[in-house]
Amino acid sequence: MIADPDDEVFEWPWPEGPGAEHVFAKQVELAGLLATRVPVFLDTNFWVWARQAAFGETDEAELISLLGALRMAVQSGKVFFPITHDLIEEFSKQPPDRLECTMILVDLLSLGVAMVPHHERVAIEIERFTARAHPEHPPKPRTLWTSYAFALGYEDLRPPGIAVDDALLVLMAETAWMTPPSRLARNLDAAMFDARARSQRLANFLNEQAALHAHELDGRASAVRHEVAGAASMIEGIAAREYRRMAEAAGHLAEARDIPKSRAVGKRIANMVAIALEQEVNQRAFGSLYIGAMLHAAIRSETKRKIKPNDVYDFRHAAAALPHCRAFFTDGPLAKLITSGHMKLDRLYDCTVVATPAEAIAVLGDLVIGTDRAAQV
Repeated sequence: MIADPDDEVFEWPWPEGPGAEHVFAKQVELAGLLATRVPVFLDTNFWVWARQAAFGETDEAELISLLGALRMAVQSGKVFFPITHDLIEEFSKQPPDRLECTMILVDLLSLGVAMVPHHERVAIEIERFTARAHPEHPPKPRTLWTSYAFALGYEDLRPPGIAVDDALLVLMAETAWMTPPSRLARNLDAAMFDARARSQRLANFLNEQAALHAHELDGRASAVRHEVAGAASMIEGIAAREYRRMAEAAGHLAEARDIPKSRAVGKRIANMVAIALEQEVNQRAFGSLYIGAMLHAAIRSETKRKIKPNDVYDFRHAAAALPHCRAFFTDGPLAKLITSGHMKLDRLYDCTVVATPAEAIAVLGDLVIGTDRAAQV
């Protein structure tokens, strides 16, 4: 049973129907195709540098070498550079001609592969957590990778109140899946993302909330506790629907229909997760929650520092990259924050974090050439 969509508790139910099932099957197939490659996450500035080198906007030798290393890594069959909805949204701030060039590079370097959206990554983490406690009724295994067309998740294209043949829904899903990112992007109005205004509004809101609760903090440790508790509270709805799914699978139909009880259970699970995040093993398991909480806590613990609009995207990129990618190429300040002594998020998630073209070229060389050498030994 799905709760009221207007409710403040977001349950993020998995999509259903023939189109959704077709996309899920394609995701499983894609995961197999990517098994021999490692993902490397490019922050927006690296995509811009690559575009500048590819389309004659610069003659800087280091950027041209960077583009060559990126292409070589993909052509080697060992690396790919996935994108996310947040990258797409940030790309939309570019002028139309530069956006078109960026998306042509996305075709080449991402292989058309995107991560599933943040809320789906969180749902996967929660489902794995509950499955460890109740292994007799495991959830449907979900994959991290999808097609660019579904970077926001699958949405049934069936018009409300109109009957659509299931075969047509499958055909539409297949067509969208196979369409290159650059072609899909040409059919979207970049203004629909409203990226600058959205990130500014969110930054303003976060700063207002930080000021409102500033008296509750007495240093970095309390900022971390506050942010972790806030992040964990966002999973209440997902945990509630997962509880109802397991109840139904166990034959407890009354519990499966009891939304108030499931919400209470969801709240308890969220509290358990907040406590569990004190342990390193759970920090790794809940990367989508923990990384954002730690980065926001770092800002909040500095009383004179405020969240900037670009921080909104930077922190989302980090939450996507660190738990799931072999390397994260980002800007200097974020790299410094991630790798700082009190953070060490790069070590926690075994993800190499660098901020310059020269460092990125060296990392890619190790991934491509180093893998070859290891295979020969």
